[in-house]
This record gives sequence, C-alpha cells and structure tokens, in this order.
Amino acid sequence: MPLNILGTALLEGTDKIPYYNGIKKVAPYVAATAAVKYWSRGPSNTWERQLHGKVYLVTGATSQGMGTSVALEMAKLGAQLIFLTRSVDEWSTDWVEDMRDATGNELLYMEQCDIADLYQVRQFATRWLNNSPPRRLDGIIVMSGDMEPIGIPHFSKPVRQSSVDGLEKQMAVNFAGVFHLMDLLQPSIKAQPPDRDVRIIISTCWTQVMGDVNIEDPLWQSQKYKSALKFFSSSKLQLGLTMMELQRRLTEDVKKVSKEKQDTERSGLNIKVVMVQPGTMRSNSLRRVVSNGSIILLLVLYCVILYPFLWLLTKSGNRGAQNILYALNTPEFEEVNLKDTNAKYVSDCSVVKFARKEFEDVELQKQLFDNTRRDILELEKKMAIARNTKKKAEEKTKKETDKKSKKK
Repeated sequence: MPLNILGTALLEGTDKIPYYNGIKKVAPYVAATAAVKYWSRGPSNTWERQLHGKVYLVTGATSQGMGTSVALEMAKLGAQLIFLTRSVDEWSTDWVEDMRDATGNELLYMEQCDIADLYQVRQFATRWLNNSPPRRLDGIIVMSGDMEPIGIPHFSKPVRQSSVDGLEKQMAVNFAGVFHLMDLLQPSIKAQPPDRDVRIIISTCWTQVMGDVNIEDPLWQSQKYKSALKFFSSSKLQLGLTMMELQRRLTEDVKKVSKEKQDTERSGLNIKVVMVQPGTMRSNSLRRVVSNGSIILLLVLYCVILYPFLWLLTKSGNRGAQNILYALNTPEFEEVNLKDTNAKYVSDCSVVKFARKEFEDVELQKQLFDNTRRDILELEKKMAIARNTKKKAEEKTKKETDKKSKKK
C-alpha cells in the first residue's frame, strides 16, 4: 500500500492521491502528537537476565499497573516471588493463580503484610528471620504507595487519613512502613553470600523535590495536616534519605564482620540500594488526586475531559515499569562495575544524580535514620500496650457475658 502511494506520487503527481489535501493538513498535527507521545512514554529497558532460582520480596504487585507489570515480567524470567499484601483473601488468591497461569511460574506466593501497619511488618520480618539457615533473598522490590486527594481550593479541604498506628496514611505507607521493613530485614540482607547480587529497589516520585525533612519528628506525628501533597512529597524525600544511610550501614556492617572473621572476600558491595523514579503514570494515585476521591469527578473530569491530555503526556503502568526492570537487570549495579558505594537513583532507564542537596548530607541522613528508628520503636510500644489493654477488656466482657448466660 505505501509503495503504491509513493509510486503514484512520483509518476503521476500528488494530485492523483485520494484525499491528499486533507492528509497534508492533518499530517503535521498527527506527527507532532506522535512525537510528544513518543517522548512522554519514556525509554524502554534493554537489559535482561535470567532470574531462575532467585528469590524476591515484592510490594505493590497487585496494583494492576506498574507493580503488576513488573511482577509479570519477573515471573516470566523465572523468579520466585513473595508478594506482600494487606490481606490474603479470595481476590488476592485468584490474582496469584492467574499470574501463575499467565507465566507458567508456580513459585509465586502471597503473604499478609500491610505496610501501613507496623505490627504486621514486624510479624512478617520476624517470621522471615526465624529461619535457620537464613532464607535466600536476592532482592526487595518496593512499589507500594499511597497518595491522597489534595483537595480542591475554595471547595474542599484535604481530609487527614490515619493508619492503624495513628500516623498520617501517606507517611505510614510511603515512609514508616517501608523503613521499618528494610530496617528489620537487615540481618537477612547481610547474611547473603558475597557472590549473590542483592538489589533493594524502591520506587519514589519526582514530587520529593517539594518535600521537607523533619529530623526531630520524622513520622510527622505532631505536624498539622494542611496539605496532603506536602505529606506525600516529604514521605518520599525522607524515605530516599534514609535509604542512602541504609546503603552505608549495610556496606559498613558487612565489611566490619568480614574484617573480624578475616574474610577478604566480603566487601558489602554485592548489596545495592536503588531509588527509582518511574515518571508520572496513569495510576490509581493519579486518578485519586485528579478526581479528589469523587466518583463523579472521576467519570467526568478524569475519564472524559482530561484523559486525552493525560494519555498524551503521562505513562502507562507498563512504561513506568521499565525503570524498575532496568534497575533490576542492568549490569551497572553489579559489584565489578560499581564506581562508588552510594545508593543509586534511576530515572528514564539511566542512573542520574539526586536533585536535593540533602542527599549529599551524610550527617543529616544518619540522624534522620536514627530518629525514625527511635520513634517507630516508641510507637510500637505504645500500640502494644493499647492492644493488650483492649484484649484484657474483651476477655473481661466475655467472662461477664458467660456468667450472665450461666445464671439464666
């Protein structure tokens, strides 16, 4: 077909091509739209390695967006995946079965661990660490996240959502829960043999450049809730800073143990922490923000009015997943290719520099890490007391009810 059109244009002139004038008018707009879309979709991951026999913990896999795309590709490559989810129910069980059928990989499992619940995070980490010898762990892929509606100026104010521990929900999901999981799993990560390439990949967001760092109150427990966006961006920024410190501690601890045991093989550089900025995607979070949590606005504003522009300027979940897959597969993070020991930042399938100056402040990162660990421990103790008090009250009520029923 194209050859016939080109032949006609060359031999008989463009006037002989049907609808040529209309095509000539529309073509520049189509070309411009295609160019913008090609730019906004971002680059593709070109690296691939076999993951047979490798074991990964994955959060955010059931999002039906980026997380699901990453999980699907990893399963196809043969990885054993343990998906952490808020609840193991009929839907999540069916989801795993469908994933097994689609990939032919039976080594896919689901475990309950609500990242927003510090107690559940500790329970999961305890179960994981209680194995002897230590369980194999080739990496942790964190793609879970929460972004609350920011409110419509002059019409509605952002409503503070709280986790079971009383933390602001975004701070709990995006920062406290992920930090707690990484901190508790340090023994498992450091126990991996030196020839095992361990990658801790954590998704972040470009909005972290608008965040604040609260060193004295890292969980933002005493901060007034004026802006949902401020809590979201700050949670991402603080997570990135503490992960920089996590990289240092993992490397230094492995080196220290290696020196004590006179084991020159262990440098700690086989463990790499990578922050990944996948870009702006048409995700559940974006839909929630654009619609302000309203079904009517979702149908009218997002699906009808804005969707053509969003399709043009934002990525699909699969395109965002390319950055996670790049961080997982690229040989740049293998020990032999590393040029320094710092945590890495990936955007558009390439290693880039962090934008904020705080990422160069080692002392700030160390203090933020220590204070976050301190506040989480204090909050855990407080919630443990509350659970015990509630349990005793329920037992007392049950005894009184039993006594009354016996009298009758």
